[in-house]
Amino acid sequence: MSSPKKNHLQKGLEGEHINLVNQYRDSLPNFIIIGAAKSATTTLTTILPLHQDIFISKPKEPKFFGRNYKKGWDWYASRFEAGKDYALRGEGSTMYASKLKKFRHTPELMHQYLPSLKLIYLVRHPLDRIVSQWRHHRGRNPNCANFDELLSNRHLRRLVVGCSMYYQRLKAFREFYPDDQIHCMTFEDLIAEPKQSLQKTLKFLGVKPQIKQMLDQNGLLPRENEAGAKGRDNVEKPKWNTELKAKVLRKIKPDAEQMLTYMDKPLNYWNL
Repeated sequence: MSSPKKNHLQKGLEGEHINLVNQYRDSLPNFIIIGAAKSATTTLTTILPLHQDIFISKPKEPKFFGRNYKKGWDWYASRFEAGKDYALRGEGSTMYASKLKKFRHTPELMHQYLPSLKLIYLVRHPLDRIVSQWRHHRGRNPNCANFDELLSNRHLRRLVVGCSMYYQRLKAFREFYPDDQIHCMTFEDLIAEPKQSLQKTLKFLGVKPQIKQMLDQNGLLPRENEAGAKGRDNVEKPKWNTELKAKVLRKIKPDAEQMLTYMDKPLNYWNL
């Protein structure tokens, strides 16, 4: 009896696409911003290519190691073709660090073909991030479940709440990538101390910390995610009711504290 036919993803997970990948090795990304959504990832992917040695894919979120793996390595490599002469090529698909089913194999698939990748993970006060992502989701989809259904609605629980389970999501990548290939930073530090945050990021990536061109004349980050803001601005900011907030905190606070410890931040950093 013949064995069942493998699908494209299964072949990928078993390394069967390595010969094709090797054809594009010199133009594939050498760093990826894996998330988290609504944590200034758009800002970072917009200002990083202002550095002379950095190229960001177009679009910035190809979502290849998950939803779009079926499009093939030819398609993925073409996202970086214009950057083949740059020292660094990157992308920023924030769903890589999500709990969505289509991205459950992302860390393994990524490591199978790009084991030397450097990963950047931006995180934010988990409750603030939840609010921002729900508003973004609701702005794009008026039929999105209400905010008070964060835990009772399966999709919101997996996507919106799940993306704030930072340490849990990071662990999935740490199973394949060593800590010296992972750089974590907070939204709050990036906004409050953009110069220091960007210098650390560029040092991690291995390029000269030339950041003057990345900041405005006041040394601050430019406002970049106008499209995302427009979607959120059409949706009133929801208010946490006491019961829902307590339930969400019970779910995410232990994870947040593990993440803060990993980043050498005090446990009261986010004042949860």
